Amino acid sequence: MNIGILSIGNEVVKGRTVNTNASEISKAMIENGHQVKYIVTCMDIPEDICDSLRFLMERSDVIITSGGLGPTVDDLTIRAISECLNVKLVINGDVEQELRKRYGELGLDFTEERKKMAFMPEGAEPIKNLYGTAPGIFMKHNEKLIFSTPGVPREMRGMLAQILKILGKGNLNYISRDMKVFGIMESTIAPLEREIMEKFQNKISIKSHPESMEFKDPVLTIEFYGYATGSDLEREIEDAMDMVRQHVIRLGGRLDEKQKS
Repeated sequence: MNIGILSIGNEVVKGRTVNTNASEISKAMIENGHQVKYIVTCMDIPEDICDSLRFLMERSDVIITSGGLGPTVDDLTIRAISECLNVKLVINGDVEQELRKRYGELGLDFTEERKKMAFMPEGAEPIKNLYGTAPGIFMKHNEKLIFSTPGVPREMRGMLAQILKILGKGNLNYISRDMKVFGIMESTIAPLEREIMEKFQNKISIKSHPESMEFKDPVLTIEFYGYATGSDLEREIEDAMDMVRQHVIRLGGRLDEKQKS
């Protein structure tokens, strides 16, 4: 399945909060055989949430949102999704009962702000929050699957296993290998990268990551990666790496292949 990830929050857009949630969700999806196509970030504004959701729904089978599920005035994700999809917002009786019980055990009133966390789009199912209060949601809409998780990393993380259980294992095997190259400029290796991708008909992607200055003692980590449904990709990646090895040695560079993933 193609996955689209939507991170929601003014603090993420402003850079106050580092978007670790998107990285963790993406990594979990890829490791379980799914392909992440897009990661989108938007502010806590219903119109922006809707625009982002529509963008992802046009391009993805599954959308996973993070952020905006809590009791405060800026937690607008669930209402925005309901309005965007023209689905009625309703109280989930089981969630309301659970929330009343939990706050009651603490001797706290069940305020409107706390009750807000029991509202969901009609037909949506709650995802249990193992480490917090606000539940996540799971819903189907026009053959798309939509999951919403909290923005608190620990709470989001606790829902990932539940989401992966619903999705099941994908059929893509993500393969990645790293090679560190010393003494060769990125601009020198670039034509070979293009040649390799053309030779393997873009089944293999190559990305060079400079770790120093281009003109002074250049160091590159070159990543070879791709998605496989068969058994040939690993061999082809090894062939591509061998082409780079020969090229680097011919140019007088050095290799370090201790790092592999």
